[in-house]
Amino acid sequence: MDALGVERTWSLGHEGLSPGWAFLIFGVLAAATIVAYFRCASRVKWGKRLVMMVLRLIACAVMATLLTKPVLRIQEQRPVKQPVAVVVDASKSMSLSDRRETPADLNRAAMAIGLVDPSQRLDSSPSDSITAQVKDLSRHDLITRLGDNRKLDVWSKVAARADLLFYRFGATTQPLGAAATTGDDKKQPSVTWPKIDAEETATGIGEAVRQVLQEPRGQALGGIIVVTDGGNNHGSSPLEAAQIAKEQNVPLFLYGVGVSSPPDLEIKEVTAQRLAFVGERLEVKARVVSRNLDERPDTITLTADGEPVDKVNLPLGGDHEQDVIFHLVPKKAGEVKLEVSVPVRAEEIGKDNNRGSTTVRVTDKKFNVLLVEQAPRWDFRYLLDYLQRDERLEVKCVMIEGEPGLERMPDSPFLTSLPDSREKLFQSQVLILGDVNPDSLGQERMEMIVDWVEAGGGIIFLAGPNFNPGSYAGTPLEPLLPVVPDTSRPREWNAQKEPEPFALELTTQGRLSPYLQMDPDPAVNRKIWSEFPGVRWVAPVLRVKTGAEVLLVDPRSSSAGRYGQLPVFAMQGYGSGKCVYFGTDETHRWRSRTGEKYYSILWGQIMQTLALQLLDGASSLTQLRTDRKEYAAGDKVTISGNAYNADYSPLMQPSLEGVLTIEKNGAAPRSLNLTGTGRNGYRGEFVATEPGRYSFHTLHDPNGVLKFEVIDTNLESSQTAMDDRLLKNMAAMSGGRFLREEDLKNLPDWITAVSTKVATSRKIDLYYSGWVLAGMIALLCAEWLMRRLARLK
Repeated sequence: MDALGVERTWSLGHEGLSPGWAFLIFGVLAAATIVAYFRCASRVKWGKRLVMMVLRLIACAVMATLLTKPVLRIQEQRPVKQPVAVVVDASKSMSLSDRRETPADLNRAAMAIGLVDPSQRLDSSPSDSITAQVKDLSRHDLITRLGDNRKLDVWSKVAARADLLFYRFGATTQPLGAAATTGDDKKQPSVTWPKIDAEETATGIGEAVRQVLQEPRGQALGGIIVVTDGGNNHGSSPLEAAQIAKEQNVPLFLYGVGVSSPPDLEIKEVTAQRLAFVGERLEVKARVVSRNLDERPDTITLTADGEPVDKVNLPLGGDHEQDVIFHLVPKKAGEVKLEVSVPVRAEEIGKDNNRGSTTVRVTDKKFNVLLVEQAPRWDFRYLLDYLQRDERLEVKCVMIEGEPGLERMPDSPFLTSLPDSREKLFQSQVLILGDVNPDSLGQERMEMIVDWVEAGGGIIFLAGPNFNPGSYAGTPLEPLLPVVPDTSRPREWNAQKEPEPFALELTTQGRLSPYLQMDPDPAVNRKIWSEFPGVRWVAPVLRVKTGAEVLLVDPRSSSAGRYGQLPVFAMQGYGSGKCVYFGTDETHRWRSRTGEKYYSILWGQIMQTLALQLLDGASSLTQLRTDRKEYAAGDKVTISGNAYNADYSPLMQPSLEGVLTIEKNGAAPRSLNLTGTGRNGYRGEFVATEPGRYSFHTLHDPNGVLKFEVIDTNLESSQTAMDDRLLKNMAAMSGGRFLREEDLKNLPDWITAVSTKVATSRKIDLYYSGWVLAGMIALLCAEWLMRRLARLK
């Protein structure tokens, strides 16, 4: 490859006599020459005869070669000058001044601004004057001065190979147009770096890549160069965008700006269950990140609505992450803001990321569970026993083929019949549907169940050998099933159990799902599941539905179908509700070695998560919710859900009038109307410009108050470290490269290497060469002259 990226290959061909015949002719001429010189020139000295023979043989070889008409074919691969997008991070985190301490970080900054040669070793110690110039240089100043660095001149060299298109991005992406050039050099124009500030309040790397890929253009992109610190905090996943880039054959070149381990303490994440109960211990987990700090003891504090409730003392420092667990017992119902904080150290580069928060809803209400079964079976008995002992649950049960008079027993959970009205059904948060004949439910009741799930109810299909799930094909309940029933097998075959138990296996999603977390430690959780007793029966289904999540499978190859392993535990969303499928009726076997412990954890997590769909709404009549419980000032807030009449029939009106209030703000309430989106669905949006605790209710249902919080936070201030892991993963996924300052000199060649190439070919006819003819004549003349001098004919 030459300096312009042109790749050449050469090959020799023939357009005349075949080489075999030419060699035969040469052999005949060579033999005649040798015989003639030996027989007719015996009086000439041996040395002269040998020279004349060699001259004649060379001439014969040249003549035989010319008879083949040799040609030289040259193939060239020339890169096409394609557009390449340069997408530059303009968020506030780029204005941070990195504290560079190591020789590698100092040398990288010096390379970017032209103080040291890019080929210099990173571990060499820079001079004091260079250190002083780059030690606290901001990321924004570094890339600006890189654009002015005419020693490295990276952008001009890239512009010689591609047509540069500049963009700036933060929460949104803005095109800046083609690269501005100066100078008279047409092969390598001098590129002027565009003026880009660092004022954006969010960083959306994935969104920026997506927008650039989606822009219509006449010629395909040759690549995208992203200049960023990797602090993504907005929009879609950067890795998904990298996958799209790969599918479009557009490699990403991620130039990481900043220091990967600046001195800093950060509360990266605070998590807790969204719904807690008064008087029950609540666990709160915080992820604490320490970077490049000396280890020393610190006190990490948990506050609830500003009041300290728990503290943890532990040494913090080094360069690692750790989870810290706090506990509290909520005393009253309502929304509680939980905040975890760690003291700020003087040497930290970031001062605003030492605290993190989340919001938890605390309730003093039990949630209602309705268990429906056709006839008694072992799984039903153990499950009902557990549900009755859980003090958070109010359990009602319907046994369609049970013994008469069950409902008259003392403290009986049994009902005389199935709920026959929407009002009775909507009082439940969770419905467990066992092996129930759909004919026993009836068409109208099944339609009510669908409406209830769409409004936010949680339904569990607990499979059985007689009806569930196979008999629900073609009924109103079929859309709720996360799996596609197999209706091709007779019922007797479906009921057959295996002679020996077989273990079930967690999927990758199952190992991460909170539904199936028996222990916070992933390794311990996998061990617990591997030690559960096996089952002898799972319901045969065709496959899982598109969009459903499979958490547990039957790993046996004998049960697998054309769509893969048989799903045993799967779930999907339906409207505002959640649908869970349990494809075995032997969960009670998991109690045999460990008793109630893991059985109660499993069912407790499932119950609580499903109940949250309705308990988290504004009220039972207006099932409205926000997409998040906490927003940053300037975010768009979306309120959506369903609304019902007093009898829980769908509310049929085009809009809902509502009132939005900022608590403790003093501002007057403002109106916010929700627009109808379907039979009883409503949706409204607004931009929350002021921080504070917000509440919203509709005039239709003033008691259904929806609460959320808007905080005045700067996500960019917490992005103190360059996220090189994210950038490397994006580069690898897209087929591109991750680069630092020492790699910038190679960027033009990397761009050329992935450019689209045009193949050209040309031919050189060697047998028309005057030099070859002159050489052959010279050989023959030399031989003739020597023969004349030797007095030979």
